[in-house]
Amino acid sequence: MASASAGVAWRCTERAYRFGGEMTVHSVPARAILSLRVIGHLLDRKGGRVGHDPKGQFRVPYREPSWPREYWVEILLLALGLVAVNLIFIADAFRATDTLNPTSAGQLGDFVGGYVGTFFALASVVLLSATLRSQRKSAQVLNFEGKYFELLRLHRDNVAELEVQGVNGRKLFVVLIREYRAAAGVVLRLAEEKQQHLTPRQLAHITYYCLFFGAGPHSSRMLRHSLSEYDEALVDAVAEELDRSDIKKSVQGERKLAYLPFEGHQSRLGHYYRHLYQAIRYVDEQKLAIDKYQYVKTIRAQLSNHEQVLLLLNSLTPMGENWWKNGYMLKYRLVQNIPRNFFDRETELDLSTLFEAGYFEWEESRGAI
Repeated sequence: MASASAGVAWRCTERAYRFGGEMTVHSVPARAILSLRVIGHLLDRKGGRVGHDPKGQFRVPYREPSWPREYWVEILLLALGLVAVNLIFIADAFRATDTLNPTSAGQLGDFVGGYVGTFFALASVVLLSATLRSQRKSAQVLNFEGKYFELLRLHRDNVAELEVQGVNGRKLFVVLIREYRAAAGVVLRLAEEKQQHLTPRQLAHITYYCLFFGAGPHSSRMLRHSLSEYDEALVDAVAEELDRSDIKKSVQGERKLAYLPFEGHQSRLGHYYRHLYQAIRYVDEQKLAIDKYQYVKTIRAQLSNHEQVLLLLNSLTPMGENWWKNGYMLKYRLVQNIPRNFFDRETELDLSTLFEAGYFEWEESRGAI
């Protein structure tokens, strides 16, 4: 077996020598060393402890940490203890002659047993306390991660359960952005007719509520109540316009929607955003010494670009203002993956007024170039 492994190892080094690259070996001693490493790899493969190098060029065996490195604290304490116990043989202060003094040795033994022994007993207590604290922290982290991953799983389930007339999952958010922009066009047109000037944030507020509540016998009532701070004539006109069947059918055809728009999505989006908010809040309020950004980053990675766009629009309304009040939007960069120029700066949103330079992913990529 060893000879066969050696042959295979030497052939591996021959190939490395012939084909060059990072595995090129130009001397026989170096090739012999590489051969020994490959032999060790081949003999260790049976144990299954094989990893992969970062560049993926060849597999190397996984090596567990050596026991001296893993137990260096215990080794150090043992060495100090042995030195303290054997001080009688090296301390001149306790020698009356060249031979060992029994009386001095007994006194030193009492000293070692009474003082140094107490020190090591104290060290044992300290180490035990540290071990218990470490176990308690590990248990707390495990409990936290158990609920964290459960919240993550529920979020995925919530996304999968979103459905409107055959459009489901993350695809629905793409369609919702189309519906949002159609509603924004209606709001802008009616605002101009009513000679009402709307800022980009006011436009986003009104339009998102039109998407969220919709227009209809009951939806329009909630829409009017939620937009009571705006001009009543404008809000009434918007609610009536979005409730017209010809407008709905026209937008459905133009935007290629599988459903009639402006019927409202509060039963879907309300639950979705409440759960997403609670998941991030759960991480943010932890008192454990954990990297909260990395945990929230995993949640953010579940959000598609269009989900992040709709999350931003939600946060610009009173119902989503806690995203900003608690600092989640900036602290965890929840919408950093929104593509560049996704919003029209003139008619929709100017993101530079909401976020500082360097917030978005595309800014990092441009800086790297």
